[in-house]
Amino acid sequence: MFKKSIGVACAVAISLAAAIPPVHADTLADFLSQGKVSGQLRSYYFRRDYSTASVPNAHAFSLAGLLDYQTPDFLGGFSLGASFFTANALGSQNSNPKRIDVTLMGPSNAINALGQAFVQYKGHDALVRVGDQLLSTPWAGASDSRVVPATYQGAYGEFSPLKGLTLTAMRLTRFKGRTADGFFKDNLYYQPTWNGDVSYGGVSNLPANAPQAAGTSAVAASYGNSDLKATAWYYNFLGFAHMAYGQLDGTLPVGSAIKPFAGAQVVHEWGRSNRFAETGTHFFGQPGTAVDNVTLGGIVGVQGYGATLSVAYDDVRREGSGALGQGVLISPYTAGYATDPLYTTSMIRGLVELGPGRAWKVRGTEALLDKRLLLSASFAEYRTDFEGLDTELYFGVIYKPQGWIKGLTLRNRLGISHGNANPGAGRFVYNRVMITYAF
Repeated sequence: MFKKSIGVACAVAISLAAAIPPVHADTLADFLSQGKVSGQLRSYYFRRDYSTASVPNAHAFSLAGLLDYQTPDFLGGFSLGASFFTANALGSQNSNPKRIDVTLMGPSNAINALGQAFVQYKGHDALVRVGDQLLSTPWAGASDSRVVPATYQGAYGEFSPLKGLTLTAMRLTRFKGRTADGFFKDNLYYQPTWNGDVSYGGVSNLPANAPQAAGTSAVAASYGNSDLKATAWYYNFLGFAHMAYGQLDGTLPVGSAIKPFAGAQVVHEWGRSNRFAETGTHFFGQPGTAVDNVTLGGIVGVQGYGATLSVAYDDVRREGSGALGQGVLISPYTAGYATDPLYTTSMIRGLVELGPGRAWKVRGTEALLDKRLLLSASFAEYRTDFEGLDTELYFGVIYKPQGWIKGLTLRNRLGISHGNANPGAGRFVYNRVMITYAF
């Protein structure tokens, strides 16, 4: 699959040659030298500790680099971009595969991927990008909590006809997970090593002989100003589910340093023709073939003086009889990653992974030292139909030094989970040390 990405890059280079009028070599070199180079260096160490003796503790270390390049604009707004992602465990992977946290970078010692290679047009209040690219949409995004982000192959466009209003459309054909070297016609419901995709961390329900994924189409409208943000999306996860998603968040414009805020979200999914029905795949051992669910959620809180405090609630339910997993929420690009936009999703998991049921979450944050130090803590409780009771306590620390080391971020994330979703229904402690330097 790495060769396919190289092929896309070659096509991009050919389009550049065709689009730019003939120039001398030194002129072209000058043009390319004016491009923007940026990137990150990352050093991550993850550790999983289980209270169940039969499940071995696991850990993983990785040193990674993300290098981005984008040409200057030509022909009135066109540009080319590419990103190379590389990660290496430096020979630190445990000799026992069961003791490796494969979600960090898989079981191997290296990842090398051309994560982005695209043609872009930006101008006249529009942005169009075609090729391999990073995305930032609610149910298909970078899920960037590992050393390498997830990227997508396809076309993406947005248009802003009015101030604050953005219209979006996209068509995705292939997906590159956070531990993969290349792009594949799959998603997070496919098993690791499906068709050569060494991708870990998903839900992995489908059998090894499941038909390939057909990609995703989506359209959206979003509006935002200083006090209000609203978004409405329609996703067609082809062969998996139709999804309608809406969210409204607002801050009350009170004349005080402490401001209350509130939000609401709704998700509805449907579809009888899907890969799960085709392969006889069930969720939580439950019968059902049609995707059929509704999620309702809300959040209230206050913010001020660098602090926030909020309480959130989500409820995932089936709409009718014969629902797949009795109403499980299908999310092909976040399942197992725990990066969906539901208010109650935590670091380790959320209702997408746990199945139909309800959850509540209380969260607080505090920004100190001129916002260079950010502290956060949360507690979430999940009561689901098939997993029962699960809880997750979370602590997070982010520090961004100033001076000559500006660009450095030190971060630690700690999740402590209790409940039936953990192996042996015991305790699971997940600690992530993350050091990033952006340039």
